[in-house]
Amino acid sequence: MDQPGPNAENGREDAQASSLINRTDLGLTIIILIGCGFLYWVTTGFEIVADLFAQDVPPEFFPRLLIWTIVILTLALPFEHLFLGEKGKSLNKDRAHRIKPMAGITALLLFGVIVSILWLGTALSMFFVCLALPVLWGERRIKVIVPYAIILPMAVTVLFSYVLGVHFETGVFGITLR
Repeated sequence: MDQPGPNAENGREDAQASSLINRTDLGLTIIILIGCGFLYWVTTGFEIVADLFAQDVPPEFFPRLLIWTIVILTLALPFEHLFLGEKGKSLNKDRAHRIKPMAGITALLLFGVIVSILWLGTALSMFFVCLALPVLWGERRIKVIVPYAIILPMAVTVLFSYVLGVHFETGVFGITLR
């Protein structure tokens, strides 16, 4: 008969790291899937766009694509410890540490940019994020930050505007590549 693990309590073995499904991740998975289900339901209420304004894809396509991507990645979450091998055994120990304040600051910055997209426009908002996040996270090499902040937003704008035919908000400054 197997001996209980070193963290046995009340006759139960603490085998989360070696079991097939991590309970903490399973709970998080359920919460994320409920949120995705709600957001998918929200996309069913999007208005039908008139043919005159149609941009080759229905308005719910990209939100649903993002939601399905999150669902697929979330379904792997309870099994993450299996993918990590030996590192997976320490997942719960690593999660015992508090979230660093930088995570909250980053979330506030991104929330502020999202709120200001209608005013700044999509391209300028992407530029601002690509400029601000590396600086916020400690990158100090200007010759790395500036090209990144210029090239990535331009590449995304070209891809979505010309290849996929998606309209971006121009904002009060009217910045667009179209």
